[in-house]
Amino acid sequence: MKKYFGEKITKTGARNFARKFYSSKTWTQRSMVYRKMHPWCERCLKRGIYKPAECVHHKIHIDKTNYMDVKILLDDSNLESLCDDCHAKEHAKKETIYYDFDENGRLIDYTKESE
Repeated sequence: MKKYFGEKITKTGARNFARKFYSSKTWTQRSMVYRKMHPWCERCLKRGIYKPAECVHHKIHIDKTNYMDVKILLDDSNLESLCDDCHAKEHAKKETIYYDFDENGRLIDYTKESE
């Protein structure tokens, strides 16, 4: 399984505040159970695309103010199964452009869709 918190300790992000949590048995089991309940990327699924989820993402990002809050860390309401592409888009600083076509061949612009 990929480790999304990285190997290098940095000054920002979950790496400093939740490193032990992401390596814990509690998170490993919780994320495995969540992915079994939600095997498809939840954002792709909203667009009608069936793509396997590869990680469980925290909607409210973990930071130094909430890294001990069990509701933030483990509650279903703050978790989301994502594919690597959607997870990267979530954490990217730049806007990602995404286009698709509907069943009639009309262009659908998802660029401004905020998730």
